[in-house]
Amino acid sequence: MTTGRRTGRPHTVTLWFAHEDGILWLRADRDADWYQNLIADPRCRIRIEDEEFAGLMEALSDGEAALRHLISIWREKYGGEWVGDWYIERGRIPVHVRVVRRA
Repeated sequence: MTTGRRTGRPHTVTLWFAHEDGILWLRADRDADWYQNLIADPRCRIRIEDEEFAGLMEALSDGEAALRHLISIWREKYGGEWVGDWYIERGRIPVHVRVVRRA
């Protein structure tokens, strides 16, 4: 859940993710509301099944390498038949959210 950058209201979406060493790896389209909200305020809340966590989006120094890594771990989780190279070729943005604590 992000905070709306214009409304200030909670904004909830369901996303594919992979978890690795305290990091949630997500993929965004540049104009996605939730992504724009994280740019405005990198704090978020994460709900996975019945558990809720606080998260903080962190900047990535090499977006292209990060996207390739994200695709690799998504393929492990979801399978290669669901995660193709088109995730890389269409300018998707890797999003790196550190899980900072249980909410």
